[in-house]
Amino acid sequence: MFRPQIQKTRILFSLATLIMVMVYWAVNSYEQHETYGFDLKVKAVENMENAINSLREEFIARGINNGEDSLAFGSFLLGPQNSIIQTTKGSKVSKLSTLNPNFAAMIMEMFIELELDSSSKVAVSYTGSYPGANIAVLSALEAMNMDASIISSCGSSEWGATYPEMTWLEMENHLNEVNHVSNKSKLGSIGGGFDLGSQLNQEGRKVCETAIYSNKMKPLHEKDPKENVKKRMQYYYQNSELGVIDLFINVGGGIYTTGDSLKRNSLQVGIIYPGDINLDINQTVLERFLDLEIPVININHIERLTEWYELPYPPNNKNKIKTGNLFYSHKKYNLKVILTAFIIAAGTVLFVGIVSHREIKKRMHSSEPESIL
Repeated sequence: MFRPQIQKTRILFSLATLIMVMVYWAVNSYEQHETYGFDLKVKAVENMENAINSLREEFIARGINNGEDSLAFGSFLLGPQNSIIQTTKGSKVSKLSTLNPNFAAMIMEMFIELELDSSSKVAVSYTGSYPGANIAVLSALEAMNMDASIISSCGSSEWGATYPEMTWLEMENHLNEVNHVSNKSKLGSIGGGFDLGSQLNQEGRKVCETAIYSNKMKPLHEKDPKENVKKRMQYYYQNSELGVIDLFINVGGGIYTTGDSLKRNSLQVGIIYPGDINLDINQTVLERFLDLEIPVININHIERLTEWYELPYPPNNKNKIKTGNLFYSHKKYNLKVILTAFIIAAGTVLFVGIVSHREIKKRMHSSEPESIL
C-alpha cells in the first residue's frame, strides 16, 4: 500500500527527534561576551604565568626541587611544611589555589570595581605565606602600570615560601631584577610573633635578617605594636608620590597589619570599604587605612575568596587559564542559535512535506485515486 514520506513511521520518528534536538539546542544556548576589563585581566594572568616560569628557571639554577609542579601549576614555589622560617600553621590547599594565574585576574577585577587606573597609588603588605597571591598582586599592578609602596615580611606559615634558601624576599627581588615587575619591597621585617620571629630559632631569624639586607631592604625591627604600625604608615606615605594612597592591599596575616588570630579570622575578605567594619582603638595598619577613608583589599581565607570569584579550590594542572566568569559573561538564549534551529527544523519539515506532496501528485497521475487512500 502506497504511503507518502510524511506518513512513514521512521520519517515521523526522525522528524520528532530532530525537532527535540533543535529545541534542546535553542533552550540551552547562550551568548558569551568579554567582561569589562578583559584585556587587563588577560595581561595580568600572562604576567603571573611568565613570572612563575621565570622563578622556575631560578629554582632550577639554584638546585631547589628541580622546579617541578607536582600538584598544580607553580606548586614548586611552595616550600616544606616545617622549616626554620615557618611561623604558624597553614593550609596547603589554600597556598596551591593562589598559584592559579587566574588569581591575578581576580585581583584585577577588584581594581576595576574600585575604579583604579595607572595614576592610582597603592600600599601593599606581604608575608611569605602566599607567594602565589603576592605574585598575583604584583602582576595585576604591572598590568595596570600602577606604582606601589610595599612592605614584606620574610617568615611564612606552613607550605608557603618556607625554603630558607629562597624566601619570598628572594623571589620578589628576582622578579624585579629580571624586569618582570617594577614594584618591589623596600622595607622588610622578619614577621611572625611580634613581627620579630619570636617563634623562630636563632638560625631562622638569621636567615630572614640576611634576606632583608641582601635584597637591599631597610629592616623593620619594632616590637611595640603602636610604633610598628606608626613606622609602617610613615613608610607608605613617604614612599608614595605626593603622599597620596588610594588603596591598601593586605596579603596574609601579618600581626600588626591585620591583628591577632581572633581579629584576623573575623575580618571579611576581598574588598573592604570604609565603614564596613567596626574599628578597634588599638588599630592595625588595615584599620588605620579604613579610618582614613581608604578602601582595603584583604587577601586571606582563600577558600571563601575563591568561592566568591568562582575560582577552583583546590586547583590542578587541568584548570584552564583565561576562562571562566572573570573573563566572560553569559546571556541566556543565543538568537543566532534559536534562528538556526528553527530554520533547520522548519526546513526539514517543509522538505519532507514537499517530497510527500510530489509523491502523492505523481501517484494520482499514474494510478486510480482509490489506490492512494
